[in-house]
Amino acid sequence: MRHIDQARLAASDQIAEAPTARSCNDQSFGLPTGIYIAMAVMFVGFVTVLAVAFNGEMAVSYGVIFAFLAMFFGVPSLFPRLAGQDRTRALEWREFVEHGIDTATGRTSAGSATVLVLILPFLILCFAIAVATIAAPA
Repeated sequence: MRHIDQARLAASDQIAEAPTARSCNDQSFGLPTGIYIAMAVMFVGFVTVLAVAFNGEMAVSYGVIFAFLAMFFGVPSLFPRLAGQDRTRALEWREFVEHGIDTATGRTSAGSATVLVLILPFLILCFAIAVATIAAPA
């Protein structure tokens, strides 16, 4: 193997440019804590509504769901450590409202990011309420 100097590589156009930085290199999921709390409340509300509607008849299923919810919020907290990054702090509400957040597709405003994150938990909670309403004795 022989050594080729930098000038010779540059002259032969064999040096590639460094890749552009992606907007979502930060894997800390740094949304404000209030958004995570709202999401957790909606998911727990889903399980609670179903547990009340069916009189706790599916206790094992609810336990499994709570275990999955714990993993859902716990595993992402491990990502920054596994990637070798220092743990970054979550955004404060003021920063979140003023600057929004960077996503893979670009900057998103605080309102849009909040809707994007909370729409699915809200719809899941609405589904539980609909199922409980349908299952309620007439």
